[in-house]
Amino acid sequence: MAVSEKTSLMHALGVAFLTVVGLLSMPACSSSEEIIEKQASVITDPVSFQVNGVSGDLHSNVLTTLNALPPISKKRVFVFGREIRDKTRQALRALGYYQPKIDIVFPKRDDAQDHSVKITIDAGKPLFIRVCTVQILGEGARYQIFHDLADKSGLASYQRINHGAYEDLKKALQDTAMSMGFFDAKLVSSRILVHQAQNVADVELIFDTGKRYKFGKLRPKDETTAALLVPAAGLMTINEGRNYSSALLNEYIASLNQTNFYRSVDIVPKVNEAENYEVPIDAALERKADNLMRLGAGYSTDEGPRVLFEWDKPLLNQYGHSLSSKAEVSALSQDAQIVYKIPRDDPNLDYYYINAAQTHTDFNDTLSDRSHLSFHYVANRTGVWRRDYSLRAEYEDYEQGSEDGFAWNLMPALVLSRRESSGGFDPRRGYSVNFEVLGASAAISDYTFARAVGTFRGVISPTPNTRVVMRLQQGAIMGPDAGSVPPSMRFFAGGDQSIRGYGYMDEAPHNAGGLKGGRYLTTGSLEYQFPCGIANSRLALFVDAGMATDNYRNYQDDLLFGPGFGYRYVSPYGTIRVDLGFGVDKDPTEVRLHFAFGPEF
Repeated sequence: MAVSEKTSLMHALGVAFLTVVGLLSMPACSSSEEIIEKQASVITDPVSFQVNGVSGDLHSNVLTTLNALPPISKKRVFVFGREIRDKTRQALRALGYYQPKIDIVFPKRDDAQDHSVKITIDAGKPLFIRVCTVQILGEGARYQIFHDLADKSGLASYQRINHGAYEDLKKALQDTAMSMGFFDAKLVSSRILVHQAQNVADVELIFDTGKRYKFGKLRPKDETTAALLVPAAGLMTINEGRNYSSALLNEYIASLNQTNFYRSVDIVPKVNEAENYEVPIDAALERKADNLMRLGAGYSTDEGPRVLFEWDKPLLNQYGHSLSSKAEVSALSQDAQIVYKIPRDDPNLDYYYINAAQTHTDFNDTLSDRSHLSFHYVANRTGVWRRDYSLRAEYEDYEQGSEDGFAWNLMPALVLSRRESSGGFDPRRGYSVNFEVLGASAAISDYTFARAVGTFRGVISPTPNTRVVMRLQQGAIMGPDAGSVPPSMRFFAGGDQSIRGYGYMDEAPHNAGGLKGGRYLTTGSLEYQFPCGIANSRLALFVDAGMATDNYRNYQDDLLFGPGFGYRYVSPYGTIRVDLGFGVDKDPTEVRLHFAFGPEF
C-alpha cells in the first residue's frame, strides 16, 4: 500500500473516532426535564371549528369528527390545514358525499378574540347505490330476522350510500348470529365499489351463518348443584336439543335468581367444547342460608316510628317450599303474619301460598282485632296480568266510633295486577294497575256484600329532567250489608298515600261516636317534579283531591283538596320524599308535614 494511501486511511479513522467521542460527550438532545416540561405543557389558545354550508347529519358528523382531533394551538393551526381538510372529507364520505368543495379560513393572528377555524362546504352531489347485494347464506337464511336487518338498514339500490349504516348492518348480522347460536358465522364478502366518474357505488355483503348450534347437556358442578336444580325444574328453558339462544339462557339465569333460593348462580355455555353442534352448559349453584333474619326500623308521618322483624326460610325441601314470617309494630297497629309458599310448576309465576295473620289496630276511632287465614293460587305464566285467586276467612272484633261488634266472613277474592316501567328506583316512565274484588254471602258468613278497589299509578317524563306522577283510586262496597261491614273493609281518606294535608285515615263519614268509615272512596293526585340545582334532587308541586263517603249526592261538601309542595332526593336505595300539604277545606287550614322513604312508583 502506498504511504499516501496509509496516511489517508489513518486520517479517516481518526476523524471517525473523534466524531464518535464527540457524539457521546454531547448532551442529550432532549433531557428528562425537557420531556416532562413538554408533557406538562398545556395549549392555552386552542381553536374551535365553525362549519357552514351543510346541515343536519352532515353538519353533525363533520363537527363531531373535527372536535375529536387533539387540541390545536392557534399559533400552529396552519400546519394542520391538510389534516383538517382530510378529516372533513372523511366525514362527508361516510354519508355518501365524495366530491365536496371545502374552503378553510384560519383565525387571524393579530385578532386575539378570533379562535375559530371557519370551514365552508359545498357537499356536491351525493353518491347513490347502483347495485346493492345483501345475501344470507347457510341455515340462517330461513330466519326472517336476518332479512329484516337488511331491509331496515337503509341500504338499497337508488339510495344514498351511508358507510355508517353499512358498518352497522355488518355488526348487527354478526351480533344476531352469535346470540342465536350461529357460532361459525362469517362474512364471505364485504365491499363497497365506488365509481366516482358515474357518481355511483356497488355494495356487496354476503353473510354465511353456517349451521345453528343447539343446547347440549346441563352439567352440574357437583352433587350439591344437581340437588339444588331440582326445586327449579319448572324454570328450565334451555332443554337439551333446543336451538341455542342467549335470550333463553339469560331468561333462565334471571328466573333462577328470582326464586330467592340461591346466593349465587353461575350458568356458563362452553362453546369451545361443543360437539355435533351442541353446546354443553356448566352450572354451579350456591343456596342461601337456611335462616335469613332482618331487623329494621322506620318512620312515616302517617304511622310514626315502627319496628320490623322478618324471618325467612327460603328453601325448605327439594320441592321448593319456602316459609316467610313478618312482625311489624308501630304506635297505631301491630301486625304479624306467616306465608307458606308451594310451587305448582314455576316457583316464580305459578304457585300456591297460605297466609295467616293477626292484626291489632288502635287508631283514631278504630279499635280492632282481626284474625286472617287465606289460601291463594297465583297464576302469571300466561298473559301480562298477575292473577291471585284466593279464599279468605276473617274474624274481626271491633269498636268503630259508637259501634261495637264482631264479624265472621268467608270471602272468595281475585286480585289482578300489572306493572311496567323503564326500571330502577326512579323510572322515567311506567305505570301500575291493581284491581281487587272480594265478597261474602250471609249463607256462610255474617254479611252479604261485595267490595272492589282499583288503583292506578303512572309516571311520565315530558323532558329528561322533569316528571309527572299520577295516582287514581276508586273503591266501592255494595250489597244489602254494605253499610255494616267490619271497619277493615270500610274506606277512610287522608295521609301521604291518599290526600296530603289531612291526617292519616282521618277523613270519612261520622256517627255519634266519631269516624264511621265510608262505602265509597275516590282519590286522585297530580304531581309535577322539576330540577332545583342540587344533584339528584327535585322539587315537586302537587294537588291531591278526593273523598270517602256513603254517597255522592253531596259531593260538594265531602270533596277535599290538598295542594302543596315537596322535595325529592333520589338515593341509590330509594327516593326520600318530604312534602308540605295544605288541607284547604279545613277551617282553619291544616298544614301537615309528610315524610317517606322508598320507591315512588
